[in-house]
Amino acid sequence: MSQLATRAPDRRVAAASVLGAAALFGTAGTARALLLPAAPAPGVAAARLLVGGLGFLAYAGRNAEGRRALARLWRRPVIWGMGLTVAAYQVFFFLSMARTGVAIGTLASLSFTPFMAGLLGWALKEGAPGVVWAISTVLAVGGVALLTIGAGDERDLLGILFGVCAGASYGFYTVFGVRLARAGEHPTNILAASFSLAGLFLLPVFAMSGDWWMSWSGLALIAWLGLATTTLAYVLFGVGLAVLQPGHIATITLAEPVFATLLGVLVLGETLGVIGWLGCIIIIVALGILGLSERRTPVQT
Repeated sequence: MSQLATRAPDRRVAAASVLGAAALFGTAGTARALLLPAAPAPGVAAARLLVGGLGFLAYAGRNAEGRRALARLWRRPVIWGMGLTVAAYQVFFFLSMARTGVAIGTLASLSFTPFMAGLLGWALKEGAPGVVWAISTVLAVGGVALLTIGAGDERDLLGILFGVCAGASYGFYTVFGVRLARAGEHPTNILAASFSLAGLFLLPVFAMSGDWWMSWSGLALIAWLGLATTTLAYVLFGVGLAVLQPGHIATITLAEPVFATLLGVLVLGETLGVIGWLGCIIIIVALGILGLSERRTPVQT
């Protein structure tokens, strides 16, 4: 039994932590709308990974044990693959939104992730996700779909394909993050090693995005997206890597559009129709079902 598994958190705590990460993810769009709505999406994504990766390095490398773990992980090809998939997710996600709009791009990206993570995790013997996962995932994806109805976005097939590629990238990252965590690596070190590489991969994108960030609002946006919605959010996400199945983690993160929608209504004054509210309720019910299943499942050791 690994030392990490001995200290593994309760599954309910892990699920709540991943839900907290989804809540932070959901603030990204509102933060951009409030602080710098004209900021170029690719540049914002690259800056987010750069600052988030640096935040992870500072946190994980604060002691000798963490620095040794980072040096060890950077020598593993799977970490470079995870770094590439983190960067690929950002690129494919924003390409999808550019062609289909925010609603459909988010739907295509997030909806495919739980299925990819659950099936890939099952194939790699991380555990069968189970009937409860299947039911809650179908409900949650249906709820996300209802949130997009009436958005008026163009159904661009290539844009949807980009979204599917984004979901596959995120699923790959989640599954192999779980594998490394269960092998004894600390989730924070896994995230720090992979996100720092992702930021390095997207450094040219940031360099070519212009001087949009050279203002107080630009710096504030980068700080929030990098440190809050990336470093802090993924530290919470990492709690789930140690004990939850990949498919369950990916399903819980479908709460992100609910939080984003609620912030849009409460902070930005956006409106949401009856169908949209129904979608939110369905997602909450689906996550509640999954949460009850986690409560009844013993912690893996």
